[in-house]
Amino acid sequence: MADKIIFRNLEVRTVLGSDAWERKKPQPLLITVEIHTSITSAGKTDKVTESVHYGIACKRATSFAESEHKLQSLEAFAEGVAHACLGVTTRALAVHVIVNKPRALLHAEYAGVEIFRTRKELLGSWGDDLVPGSDESPDAFARRSAFVAAERADAENSAGRLAKEDRIIVKTLSLTTVIGVNLWERHYKQVVNFDLVLHSEKPAVLGAAVSDTVPRYRNFRTVVDVVTELVEKSSYRTVEALATAIARTAIKQCKVPKITVRVEKPNALVFAACSAVEITRSVDDFPTVPDARNTPIGSPTPVRAATPAIDSPSIGGFDAATAASTQALPVLHSAFIALGTNVGDRLANLHKALAYLNADLPTSHVAETSFLYETAPMYVTDQPA
Repeated sequence: MADKIIFRNLEVRTVLGSDAWERKKPQPLLITVEIHTSITSAGKTDKVTESVHYGIACKRATSFAESEHKLQSLEAFAEGVAHACLGVTTRALAVHVIVNKPRALLHAEYAGVEIFRTRKELLGSWGDDLVPGSDESPDAFARRSAFVAAERADAENSAGRLAKEDRIIVKTLSLTTVIGVNLWERHYKQVVNFDLVLHSEKPAVLGAAVSDTVPRYRNFRTVVDVVTELVEKSSYRTVEALATAIARTAIKQCKVPKITVRVEKPNALVFAACSAVEITRSVDDFPTVPDARNTPIGSPTPVRAATPAIDSPSIGGFDAATAASTQALPVLHSAFIALGTNVGDRLANLHKALAYLNADLPTSHVAETSFLYETAPMYVTDQPA
């Protein structure tokens, strides 16, 4: 595995796109760089010349960031940082760059980009061809060549999933919404934090010719606007359903090819920092889902409502298979029905009533229920609760 030379959260000031108020102003950026190399020789000789000098790499990155680069996108800026760091020495075999923009969004900790580039794919080659030393035997040269080839292969393999994709990250997007199954959670909005990772294929052209334009599916502002509207108008019971709705909307409406969504409820558990769900979804996960633009947010369609209805504490034991089979039916009307019982096995009565609505009426489907309440009788008071 390739060794690494690292500097983390280098703060620079530059004009890059717009700030949270859509202004062209200098703002801070935080740069983290991992330069993949081999420190074997430096470890033996204790000479910095046998490694990648992190001080020089840091200065090169700062110089590029504070230059008149006139770039607009985080992606192109990260590409420039990668180019600057790989230019320090041919010993720099690959670079992992993370650029975070703390003032990019009003309600998020930061927006950022993460890329991995090898020397060969960014600069066109690994460097000068190896040549035998004046006093180097053929066997020694062959061993050195094999060692260098292994180092380069290690650098390429260390990319992992970043070998084929770049990532745009929105960290700790804080929004308020109604979420939860408890009675008190249905009456008040609470703060929920979201982490979004937009996965996209590496650009076909790298280096100085990389495009500085951002397509819709990589524009984090567009995605955040859509997600914010969805979340603040929703009232899901489970974070699983909310996370899935966000992924579906980003993919269907914003055309994001692949997204990772993490949903955290910081107020869910008394003795824990949060409860959370994280999912990764792609276009293939929603092949038949209608476009989110054609489905009003909060619409009681079977696509959204089937899962929470089955798990509802008010419904209990109605048949899940029956509910699932109704998902293909069109929604003609939505009706709100009050059910009450005060004789016999009251809970069983309510369960049977919901089962009849689901099974015996061919075009009906219970989309959602309230919680179960026991109240005193009204008007005629000499009867059971």
